[in-house]
Amino acid sequence: MSLLAYGDPQSVVKGLNDFPSDVHPPVAIVHVSFQIMVACGLAMMLVALWAAWRFLRGRRDRKWADSKWFLRAIVLAAPLGFVAIETGWTVTEVGRQPWIIYGVMRTSEAVTPMPGLVVPFVTFTVLYIFLAIITVFLLLRQVAASPKVPEPKVREAYVAA
Repeated sequence: MSLLAYGDPQSVVKGLNDFPSDVHPPVAIVHVSFQIMVACGLAMMLVALWAAWRFLRGRRDRKWADSKWFLRAIVLAAPLGFVAIETGWTVTEVGRQPWIIYGVMRTSEAVTPMPGLVVPFVTFTVLYIFLAIITVFLLLRQVAASPKVPEPKVREAYVAA
């Protein structure tokens, strides 16, 4: 590790225990966020490999995406990219605490004291909740109004006696 950090295999890399506890980042949050980020990436990679395997196996009949379980896996994997981005952001931002600029400015010194921030915060939160409710309502109404897929007609088999 010292070779990577300092370019010298004889150098000493300080660990978290070598620093005072008031400059420690909240390690648990960073660790769990990193694990979630990696798990999301692995899950998306597995779904992509499954898709490639299904495609290569069934490209002649062009029904490689017709599996109910495969389609469910794709739906479940859809939000994982966003979760990975958010947890990666958490690793980056929480992991650097309590420094905004390491060794120069602490986060507590960088906060702009502004009274009354609760009003715009609550206003935007209520606005976004309202917009989310309207969006869900409109999507459900759109799905309910979509045309129905007709049932396939079943031909009766005539058996010659």
